[in-house]
Amino acid sequence: MLVLRRRINESVVIGDEVTLTVEDVCGGDGRRIFGGTVRLGFQLPRCIAVYRSELLATHRKVTHAGKKAEPARPRPGRLVEIPDAEVRLRIELPQKVPVCCNGTPTAGIDSQHRLDGATHTSKAVHQIVCRKEDRITICNNITIVTVSFRRFVFAEDPPRVLCP
Repeated sequence: MLVLRRRINESVVIGDEVTLTVEDVCGGDGRRIFGGTVRLGFQLPRCIAVYRSELLATHRKVTHAGKKAEPARPRPGRLVEIPDAEVRLRIELPQKVPVCCNGTPTAGIDSQHRLDGATHTSKAVHQIVCRKEDRITICNNITIVTVSFRRFVFAEDPPRVLCP
């Protein structure tokens, strides 16, 4: 099982035609959790590629700028598990592809996408709210599991001692 951590507005591309986007991470009271992330587990055949959307853009167009990217600076803090949370997922895929959440079929909304100047393709958009360990099944061979919810908590500055 492939496990990826996603934040709000980050997405995953499964194969060529399925896009899963994290729209919101909320607590049990329905309020948005700032800095909240969800860990999603993907179980699918080896022949289907899974890309994080930010890496897919760099994978498709390879640039040779000659500059090395600076490594990200570590922030002091830690990830804290959120026991009672839910995530709202947006899944875009071709029409007539079955999507189930915990064994119950879901209905998608039709949307129009423009590929070329004249070509239109019709896709279905499913908005699904999931809690921990919920399972989404796409086309009977792709399973997505919400593994856990976490939030980044900054480390507090050490107390300062003022000298008289």
